Amino acid sequence: MKNFNHLLEKRELLINCNLRDTERCQWRPTGNIKATSGDNVCVSLVCEKCDSRTNVFLNENSYKNHEKILLKEIARV
Repeated sequence: MKNFNHLLEKRELLINCNLRDTERCQWRPTGNIKATSGDNVCVSLVCEKCDSRTNVFLNENSYKNHEKILLKEIARV
């Protein structure tokens, strides 16, 4: 399983996991990928430890760079 924490902003990475207060969340895509205005893509992520959810907005180029691995991870789940 891949870790998708690198897609999040620094401030979101500093938040401790709800389940384990001394550790950070480990994010994975949930399957909700939506196109937004301005050639952006919204990807929903869930913590594999505590089930917290967040969204990350990627520009078109960034999404294209991560598209294969995102879709592969979503299909695996």
